[in-house]
Amino acid sequence: MLRHVVIWKLKEDVADLAAVKAGIRTSLEGLVGTVPGLLRAKVYADGADARDVLLEAYLVSRDALAAYAAHPAHVAAAETFVKPFVASRTAFDFDGGTELDELIYERRSIRAFKPEPPPRELVDEVVKAGLLAPTGRNKQSTVVIRLDDPAIREAVRAKNEEIRGAPPAGRVNDPFYAAPVMLLVVANKANDTAVYDGSLALGNMMLKAHELGLAACWIHRAKPEIDSPLGRTILDRAGLVGDYEGVGHLALGYAACPLPAPHPYNPARYRAV
Repeated sequence: MLRHVVIWKLKEDVADLAAVKAGIRTSLEGLVGTVPGLLRAKVYADGADARDVLLEAYLVSRDALAAYAAHPAHVAAAETFVKPFVASRTAFDFDGGTELDELIYERRSIRAFKPEPPPRELVDEVVKAGLLAPTGRNKQSTVVIRLDDPAIREAVRAKNEEIRGAPPAGRVNDPFYAAPVMLLVVANKANDTAVYDGSLALGNMMLKAHELGLAACWIHRAKPEIDSPLGRTILDRAGLVGDYEGVGHLALGYAACPLPAPHPYNPARYRAV
C-alpha cells in the first residue's frame, strides 16, 4: 500500500475560500470507486492557515499512483477544482499501510501502569470510541461505566481477586495491575447480541487508547461480578434499570513498561470452504 500526501497553498486572491475548499474536497474524495487502485481519499482544509489544503490518499501500489495521476477523472478534477486556485504544491509518498493498520499491528495489552491518571478528555475519547462500535440492529445496548468511587473500585478489585483466585505465575496480585482508570462494560440482555456488542466496544476502546498514547488491558470476570450483589450495587449507582450482562473491564492509564513486541499471527486461521 502507498500513502500519497499532497499539501497545497491556495492563492492570496481566492475570493471564496470555503467554496474552493469544498470543490477540492468533493471532487477528489469522489474519485474513490472511480479510479482503480484508489482505496481512500480524505481532504483536510481546516488548518491554522486558512489557505492550506491537504490531501491524504491511499493506493494499492506505486503503479496505481501513476495510473491515478493520469486517470481522466482525476485530471478533470485537478484541472477544474484544484490547479486554478493553487499557489504552490508539495507532495510526499510513503510505502506502508494506513494509521489503522499501524494501530492494529502495534497494539498490545499492558499489565503495568503508572499511578498518574490520564486527562479526563482522553478517557472520554476512549469511551466515545467504544460507544461508536456497531451494535445489533443499532439497539445500542452497550453501556460503559467509569468507576470513580474509591470504595467501589476497591470492592471491584477484591471481587475480581476472589473470582480469579491466585494470580498466574509472574503476575502481580492486583487484577487491574494498578491502573488508575477502571472502565466497566455492560450490555442489556434484552438485545440477544449484548455480549458481542460489548466485545466490539472493548475492541474499539483498546485501539483508541493506543492511538492516544495510553495503555490498556481487557480484564475479564465482569459477568460474575455483575451477577453478584456488588454488580447490582454498581448498576443501581449508574442508574441502570433492567437485566444487564457484564462483558468486560478495561484497565486504562499510562504504561509503566515497554510496549511488548508484536507476536506473529497464524495465517492458517484464515480458511475458505
